[in-house]
Amino acid sequence: MTSRSGNAVLRADQVEWAEETALGPELVLVEKEREQERRQDRAAHAEQLIKLLVLAGYAAVVALGIAWHEPWADEGQAWLLARDQGFWHLMLHSLRYEGSPGLWHALLWVLVRCHVGYADMHWVSGAVAVGGIYVFLRWSPFPLILNILLPFGFWLAYQDAVVARSYVLYAILAFTAAAILRGMIPEYEPADRGRLICLGVLLGLMANLSVHGFVASVGFAVVAGAVLRRKVRAGFPVRKAMAAVLLCCFWLLAVVTAFPPSDIDYILDRNPQHAAEKIWARLGNQDAKKQLAAKEGTDVRPGELTPLPPVELHHTARERNWRKAARLLATLTFPVSNFRYLALGCVLLAMAMAIVFSRRRGGLGWVGLMPWLLMVVLFRMIDNGPRHAGMLWESLLAGLWLTWPLDAPRGARLWLQRATLAALVVVALDQAWWTAHAVWGDVHGPYSGDVEMAKFLRSQGPDKRIAGFSYHSIGTAAFFDHRIYFNQPTSYWIWSRNVRINQEAQQTIARHPDIIDVGGYELSERNGTITDDWIRPDPRELHEAPLNEVFGVIPYAEAHGYRETHRFCGHAFMRDGYSELECQVALQPVESAGGQ
Repeated sequence: MTSRSGNAVLRADQVEWAEETALGPELVLVEKEREQERRQDRAAHAEQLIKLLVLAGYAAVVALGIAWHEPWADEGQAWLLARDQGFWHLMLHSLRYEGSPGLWHALLWVLVRCHVGYADMHWVSGAVAVGGIYVFLRWSPFPLILNILLPFGFWLAYQDAVVARSYVLYAILAFTAAAILRGMIPEYEPADRGRLICLGVLLGLMANLSVHGFVASVGFAVVAGAVLRRKVRAGFPVRKAMAAVLLCCFWLLAVVTAFPPSDIDYILDRNPQHAAEKIWARLGNQDAKKQLAAKEGTDVRPGELTPLPPVELHHTARERNWRKAARLLATLTFPVSNFRYLALGCVLLAMAMAIVFSRRRGGLGWVGLMPWLLMVVLFRMIDNGPRHAGMLWESLLAGLWLTWPLDAPRGARLWLQRATLAALVVVALDQAWWTAHAVWGDVHGPYSGDVEMAKFLRSQGPDKRIAGFSYHSIGTAAFFDHRIYFNQPTSYWIWSRNVRINQEAQQTIARHPDIIDVGGYELSERNGTITDDWIRPDPRELHEAPLNEVFGVIPYAEAHGYRETHRFCGHAFMRDGYSELECQVALQPVESAGGQ
């Protein structure tokens, strides 16, 4: 407080004035700077503590989900493939029928040889997920509120963490790659050789996750190319040869291990399968030529069951065009939020921010979204189930990581960033609710019926002859250390048109098995397909056959001396509902089942 009269100044705070006079203006400035540094240090320590609590809370949520989770057929299939085969046979032969490269299977192969059990596999998956979130919290450029909320989203905290599949590896690889690339964006940052080699290995491993991972790897490589081009223009030496060679070798390995053989019969890979058939046919493969010549045929042989014909839905030209547009829109919105306009707005804001904060403003520009954009193209081209959509969301987060402003924006750009931040906060809260719903559902009900069916089969004694039908029966087989179905040549399912387990049900049932296990699923009308945000599925498509058991093994068995005695089902949780009803059905001869 001061009062002025002419040139005289009277200070009310005489003590402080005296101290400042004694210290001198330079020392006062130094003391103020030190106090500001202490405040910044306290704020940084507080932020670190909050992030540690977030990491601990995330680990607790994942651990709770794993403790109550019942695995299902896809988890069991990968485990059985790794358990029952030599490494090179697995990599160079069996995986070609899976439509997937082998990084996850290689990890499982090592775990099996380290005596890690089927249930324990999920704890390894959870540990990998925690590692991915550590990378996110340690290096992401997002404000603290997003660092608190985003880790608890459904894909990061449940679908790609609790459910043990290859997708759990994507977050830690993508987030680490994003951190390395973002560190090289500033023009004064060199692109040293060690950093590039590390990036090449990360992207190579990513390509060996799945087809989705391969596409994302290409997207990150495009981003890396754009960053390195800037370095060259800025006069920095770029030694990228070794990293490029490593990455190309990994890409080649992914193609070799995943390229489908001519007799593949993997329903979810129709487009890659058709492309492979064309290639094999041109190379002279007779089986591929036959399949192309009779593409619409059922390939029924004498003495085999005939599959139900698919439901034919006749749409007008306008309806077909709308369905194409809806599929693209749903690819953008399904992984983000079940509130479709919120999800679409969030995606559009992310794209706008990437464009606005371009190279002219020190950013990376739209090229930073390339991993996500290529993933969108892939999902648009091939058939993908909802459980794959987590990689879309994680790719979008990686794209935001790369395009988030390096410096504090001003004016209209500041409001654009705030709007994007607000949309992401609402989306994160929505996804946190999905996670709570899924974990609560796992604790209070089964995810699948595989565990209960395995318990039932064990209770029947070891001398029972059991026949298994449908791919989903593999979920039960994974709980045994030996092959349990006498009518299946291996413990895992072979996706080959030459292995005809379901078609040959007549011959199998004629051998009078003591128990028949038929696995199956029914899609939800809310989260069963990735287009659900914009087009409600036709119930005729979803329920064309009970449990999608198109060969009618259950009714055939019931017409030939068997009756259903047990049915164990669970819900594969997805967003705010579930995607599939997963069931195992037990049938026994009428005379032995009469007392049950």
